[in-house]
This record gives sequence, structure tokens and C-alpha cells, in this order.
Amino acid sequence: MYDLSEKIALVTGAGGEHGIGRAIAMRLAEDGADLAVSDVTEAPYADGGSDWAGLPQVVDEIRALGRRSIGITADVTKSVEVENMIREVIDEFGRVDILVNNAGALAGPDRVSVTELDEAVWDQVQLVNVKGTFLCCRTTARHMIDRDGGGKIINMSSRLGKCGEARHTAYCASKFAVIGFTQSLAMSWQLTALTSTRSVPPR
Repeated sequence: MYDLSEKIALVTGAGGEHGIGRAIAMRLAEDGADLAVSDVTEAPYADGGSDWAGLPQVVDEIRALGRRSIGITADVTKSVEVENMIREVIDEFGRVDILVNNAGALAGPDRVSVTELDEAVWDQVQLVNVKGTFLCCRTTARHMIDRDGGGKIINMSSRLGKCGEARHTAYCASKFAVIGFTQSLAMSWQLTALTSTRSVPPR
């Protein structure tokens, strides 16, 4: 286990009962982090046969471990909502140390042959999986750079981000994009660090 005591983490797409986001949030909390968890609605995937409460229940589970936690509803495809989400985390905890971009488009109507794939369905997958990752990275990175405290950004892709699969064209395209985006992002920030104009104290 890692020691994440006094670290502040934000996990998107964390409101589902059986989702990866909830599992990630709980593991970070078990390792000592305080958590902000978000999703597009307070209780995603809820149906008439489930008593799952969504984000409030995840928050309660995290607090039961002795960690601080808040839940935030936000649409990661909208820059204003992403900016408000990050601001809310900073207002509550003072900073963001770890961002996990886990929010993803719901599977279903996109899992068809490309000849049958609706344009709006294609667009929605790219909006959530790619644009959402971009917006959350951009806003959080600006905060991390401004406070000069560093941090960790984790972008969730898939094995289908490296190998295509039939009837998954929209999903595969989005996850290939996330991998390329993440690699470019890391290289860009490494270059920025190496070429920083900040003065270095003499030895």
C-alpha cells in the first residue's frame, strides 16, 4: 500500500455502484487520501430495482474510513462545469494533488458496425472520453502549475486503446486518442520543466 496521507484526490465517474471509479476512490481513501468524487448525475445507473444512492453513498463510505470527502455533480464535456468542479475541490480542500480521469461514455448504442453507427452516438463517446479528459487535465494542470506543488494525473484508457475490436470503433478511437494525448501531455510538460526560465540559485 501507498502512504497518501494529506493528499487530495479527485476521481471522476465515481458514482456507479459497480464501477471502476468507486473502486479507485476507495483504494485511494484506504491509502490515506481525502477524496472528491464526481459524476454527471448524483446517482448514475440507478434503476427501479436498486437502492444504490450514488455519489452520497460513495462519500459516506470514504468518510467511514476516516477520510474527508465531498461529492460533486459535473459534466466533464463542459468547460464551465469542469472549472467549477475544480474550484469546489480547491475551496473545500485547498488543492488537488491527484486527478483520476475515469469518467467514460456509457456503452450501448455505440457497439455496432460502423455502417450502423449514428453520428450523435460517435460524437458523445468522443466528447466524454476524449474532450472530458482534455478539459479535466487542462484545468487541473493549471492549478498544479500555479501553486508550484506538482501532482499526479491518471488518464484511464483500455486494452482497446492499443488493439482494435469489432463493433467498438467509437470506443477504440476514443481510447487510442487518450493514450496519444497522455503521452504528448507528459512529453510537453517534461519539455516545459527542462526549459523553465526560473532562476537557479548558484551552488
